[in-house]
Amino acid sequence: MNEKQPAAERSAEGRSSLFRVFLRCVIPALLSSVVLGTFSIVDGLFIGNKVFDDGLSAINFAYPITAFVQAVGFGVGMGGSVCVSLARGRGDAAAEKRYLFNTYVALLAASVVLFPALFFTSPYLLRAFGAEGVVLGYAQEYIDVILYGTLFQVFGQGLVPLARNFGHNAFTMASMCAGFATNIFLDWLFIYVLDMKLAGAAWGTFAAQAVTAAMCAGLLLKRAYRPVLRLDLKQIGTLLRVGISPFGIFFSPNLVLILINKAAEINGGTVAVAAYTAVTYVTFVAMRLIQGVGDGAQPLLSYYEGKGDLRTKHTVLRYGLVATAVITVPVTLVCVFARGGLSGLFGLSAEGRAIFVDALLIMILPLLAFGFMRIAMSYFYAQEKNMLANILVYGEPVIVAAVVFTLPAALGLTGIWLSAPLSQVALALLALVFLLGLLRQERARRAGTGPVPPPRARE
Repeated sequence: MNEKQPAAERSAEGRSSLFRVFLRCVIPALLSSVVLGTFSIVDGLFIGNKVFDDGLSAINFAYPITAFVQAVGFGVGMGGSVCVSLARGRGDAAAEKRYLFNTYVALLAASVVLFPALFFTSPYLLRAFGAEGVVLGYAQEYIDVILYGTLFQVFGQGLVPLARNFGHNAFTMASMCAGFATNIFLDWLFIYVLDMKLAGAAWGTFAAQAVTAAMCAGLLLKRAYRPVLRLDLKQIGTLLRVGISPFGIFFSPNLVLILINKAAEINGGTVAVAAYTAVTYVTFVAMRLIQGVGDGAQPLLSYYEGKGDLRTKHTVLRYGLVATAVITVPVTLVCVFARGGLSGLFGLSAEGRAIFVDALLIMILPLLAFGFMRIAMSYFYAQEKNMLANILVYGEPVIVAAVVFTLPAALGLTGIWLSAPLSQVALALLALVFLLGLLRQERARRAGTGPVPPPRARE
């Protein structure tokens, strides 16, 4: 940059450079999130058109267990990623490499604990979620295979944010695309050709996560990222504490899923659960797309927090908020006007399709509130403001629980579908209060700080 340029021009040039880095971080994360969202609906598309309402309902009852395993991996991996970024921003290379090793240890320990714990309790959990009869049998068939692949589920989710943290955004996207392609092919082979029903869908997911985990592990174990082999329980405790919020961001929708499944089963039976399953597939893709903005911005937010460069960190936040709005509006409109066509993708009965159309309209409209809340949470946990993030993360299922078993008495199924949107709007308002308060505090201590060159994002 030419030092003789006017200050305004230099500032504009710096913003342009930061914006390009922001796009290089966020666009691959967005695409990866779309793949992850679509990844999760592949099983439903194949099973819905092969096993119909019972199969869709079974996957929805089983999915919270799958999501819990993946959320643990994501929470540990994202917690490690935040700690690594903060250490890098401080220029502490030794701490950065120790955090990397201890994140691997925490992922392995989580895998070892989760498999037996969930394998032996899954029959009781499925019944508690509301599965019974044929649906219970299908759900158990699915989750047994999924749990055999616990190691791959945890590492598949946990290594992606670490790889992205080192700037390998395109590679992480490619690893998820490879897993996605594997899942599609094996679902077709196992379900349509070999007629393995839900077990076939689960084996496809198992293999897909193994592909993603293997690719990311191969990248991170290169000599350039060799960690310092030093077990540090304090560091593990720190990254786990930071990981509580991203774990909740990943898993809290499944607490909502459990509550709404139960209420839908009580008020509308299997057909209502099947319709809600299809709605969750559509909304999950939309929500994961929005979450991709926060995931992509997190390394930048943590890096500039570590540098103490609040001005540039605030600029990244503004980019994230604008990007969230730009994405959310067209996605909402597509879902609203195309919901009739979307209802035909999942093999629903005529009654199920009618329920789907009504439920999707209600549940997709507050997507902008959801998007704002998610980028605010990413901002909070990227700088270890865990309490603020946790209130928002875990507030949603609490509000849904208060609503989902009261409104249906007056509004029927409509009351059930309203529970999640109402909680999202309420929490978005609370997130706004938290964010404004935090920004006021940060601006008060920002005097004299200026932008620094953004880190180069390697592809």
